[in-house]
Amino acid sequence: MNYDFQLDYVSSELEKRKPKKVLLQFPEGLRVYSVPIVDELKRRFPRIEFIVSAEPSWGACDIAEDEAKLIGADLIVHFGHSPYTWYFPKIDTIFVRAESLLTISKDTINELINLLQKYDTKSVGLTATAQHYRNLLNLKGELEKAGYEVKLGEPSNRFMFPGQVLGCDYRAALSVSADVYVNISGGEFHTIGLGLAVQKPVIKVDPYTSKVEDYSEKVWKIIKIRYAKIYEALDSNVWAIIQGLKVGQNRPYYVDFLKKKLEEQGKKVYVFTNKVMTRDALRNIDNGTIDVFVITSCPRIPTDDLYDYEKPVLTPGEARMIINKKLEPYIFPW
Repeated sequence: MNYDFQLDYVSSELEKRKPKKVLLQFPEGLRVYSVPIVDELKRRFPRIEFIVSAEPSWGACDIAEDEAKLIGADLIVHFGHSPYTWYFPKIDTIFVRAESLLTISKDTINELINLLQKYDTKSVGLTATAQHYRNLLNLKGELEKAGYEVKLGEPSNRFMFPGQVLGCDYRAALSVSADVYVNISGGEFHTIGLGLAVQKPVIKVDPYTSKVEDYSEKVWKIIKIRYAKIYEALDSNVWAIIQGLKVGQNRPYYVDFLKKKLEEQGKKVYVFTNKVMTRDALRNIDNGTIDVFVITSCPRIPTDDLYDYEKPVLTPGEARMIINKKLEPYIFPW
């Protein structure tokens, strides 16, 4: 396994909490390890029933509480994320970050340094996702040896490490000022989100592929697309607000705020609830009269999944820009 699943820690918590039935939850990339983990936990705790959720899990905003209630589990072990900033589950839950055991090679670090020189960089805002704390500390040391001032911003809650970002929470990056921002992660979502949030040059270091990629141009193209959506929505009169129903994505106060402000400006507003937003879900609620959609659950949906939808699909931050009649600076995500 390329991850530390902290099974000794999990075992100590099981000893203390003494559950009878445990639901194990994994994000997509880690669920492949669920069978050997169940085997090991079952060896240690033969009297506990372990069940694995095969439902998608997109973060600590998406804890499988409904599933746990349905099957009668009295404990959830959630792998892959630290506790969420704005929500903590109502069912007893253990969070395990599952830190990556991969290392960033010297060649990869040298490639990053060469790319930083392109921007005449003096200071680096270093960030990482939950799995890469060890790589973050190692890369910080290597960049400091190379003469860079490395800044790790304070995150939103005490369960996150300095420099840690979520797909919807970039406070650790926004709390520091740097010439270039670097994100350690796989995939694109967090790096693109980081670039949208800070609007400075942004580089991704991928421990899985050993690649270093400059995302700055890609982010600027996405911002242009987002502004096109915003301008298209400016004079629209009929709005649909999508209220997410995942436990940590349900933001009723934000929905009420947006609805009130839009109606004050003479807009007609409908509210729809949804757990998993797709193109078909939008098409099935649009009878041809809705002009704009606002997704309040996850900013990934407008910027990644529905960015080229036939009508504007906005993040809450983009909706606020229109409400406030202030199009600069670009606001991401909230």
